[in-house]
Amino acid sequence: MSKSIALFGGSFNPPHAGHYAIARRLARRKTIDEVWILPVYRHVFGKKMTPFEERLRSARKFFRALAPKVRVKDIERRLGGTSYTIRLIRFLKKKHPGWRFLLVIGEDNYRLRRRWRGFDAIQKEAALIVISRGKKSPIPDVSSTELRKKLKKDLAGP
Repeated sequence: MSKSIALFGGSFNPPHAGHYAIARRLARRKTIDEVWILPVYRHVFGKKMTPFEERLRSARKFFRALAPKVRVKDIERRLGGTSYTIRLIRFLKKKHPGWRFLLVIGEDNYRLRRRWRGFDAIQKEAALIVISRGKKSPIPDVSSTELRKKLKKDLAGP
């Protein structure tokens, strides 16, 4: 059976309203069978993150209301090491031959695509869905970095 899977990777550190809005919009598309939320195991650009297990648990709880079409997967942990998108896509295509994979990528990351390992190969292996953010986008322009700063400040008190 052939399926069409949208791959939505990220640090999800923490997951937020923007992530949720993207997943919900993708889940509503009739051309997409499932949306897989894929927290990165080890960020390729060396970003400091909350431990993987905490981010995975948080994402599963956060996206639960969108199940069963939206699923949080631990594939990156099973692959181990640094998370490279091309490695992930090739692994999934080998495991699920005949399935169609669509890579969900933020406009900000799309602009950095030349820094990605094998981006030309990624485009050949998976269709891209580029998500815009900002005033002209229906997706809330939320930053995980800003959320973490605000939480840290709020926890520190006045």
